[in-house]
Amino acid sequence: MESSERKKGVGEIAAEFICRGGKRLRPRLCEEVYRHLAPDGTADLSSLTDALESFHKASLIHDDIQDGDTERCGRPTLWCEFGVPVAIAVGDWLLAHGIRRVAEADFPNAAEMSRATALAIQRLCEGQGDELTGRSDYLSICTRKTGALFALAAELGALAAGADPAPYREWGEAYGTLFQVLDDLADEGESPARTELRDRCATRLAGLPVGPFLIAASLS
Repeated sequence: MESSERKKGVGEIAAEFICRGGKRLRPRLCEEVYRHLAPDGTADLSSLTDALESFHKASLIHDDIQDGDTERCGRPTLWCEFGVPVAIAVGDWLLAHGIRRVAEADFPNAAEMSRATALAIQRLCEGQGDELTGRSDYLSICTRKTGALFALAAELGALAAGADPAPYREWGEAYGTLFQVLDDLADEGESPARTELRDRCATRLAGLPVGPFLIAASLS
């Protein structure tokens, strides 16, 4: 590790990390919900999509530390590059940055957006914490540690359009839960219990009324 790398500020490291790529599923989901509900809308969603990606990247940084993972997407994890204390600070910075972006969003219901954001981050942390302590069942953990941010993405898109966010939040949570189950199956292989959970989550998702356009439009 070069000494010059250690001299980068936390904000600079965070900005570089957030640009490392990824599918940006959560920002895309927010945009698709908004476009569906307000097809002629011209609102600037950049503050919301920036926040969602910041929250996601912060969760990856903290998750890698907690799991002791040394590589992500073919690159060293942030804590391996800069050390655990700096990586924790970068993750915290991204969370704070995202919260500020939502609070400053130019929408009349920005306060409601901020409340939804705080609740989602709290649920994410509780899910991750319960995974580490073994306190809750697997599906409950998936629903919170992954489903919470997808739920927030859909909810913010609906709120930006001035619509009832409840059905979109529900769909986002269901999709995020299935997303985590599928990801774990890919990493760990099939098992009867996981396959049953996958099928149950998929059935729930397919039964939600707002789902088909979202699957086709933003998450393929």
